[in-house]
Amino acid sequence: MSGFDAALTAEAAELLYREAWHLDRREWEVWLALYTDDAVFWAPAIAGDEGFSEDPDNDVSLIYLDRPGLEARIFRIEGRDSFASAPLPHTAHVVSNVRATEAGDAEIEVSATWLVNSFRRTDPPILRAGRYAYTLRRVEAGLAIARKTVYVLDDRIVGPIDIFNI
Repeated sequence: MSGFDAALTAEAAELLYREAWHLDRREWEVWLALYTDDAVFWAPAIAGDEGFSEDPDNDVSLIYLDRPGLEARIFRIEGRDSFASAPLPHTAHVVSNVRATEAGDAEIEVSATWLVNSFRRTDPPILRAGRYAYTLRRVEAGLAIARKTVYVLDDRIVGPIDIFNI
């Protein structure tokens, strides 16, 4: 990313840290409120040795959810109607190397790296790592997440992947 802006990066980092905080505390509605009404949450699959899938409409994705899809996912998690999250694991997100640049039209492009330790009594702990790419948008309340792309840097997926453990 070019045009690094330290103040903008600090503002964006605060939003990313809050997002991780709410996920780790299972504060689903507060977490969802960080997203715009037209938000997209996408985790592309690894394609080949070096790249990731590029088109969620035609390529394999680990997760692809619009805002209604995120709402439905939270409904299933809270209703314990999700095999992948029963029992719900404890998570610890670490977000770092945040960098932000203005993208025009009140949007900000942000990149970051992440680690998530996910553990529950029934399974061995899972440590995952990757990169985030966000499009943030200025709204009345501050910054909100318009798009989150999660690049999972694992050559094989062990255990379930869900919105809370990547």
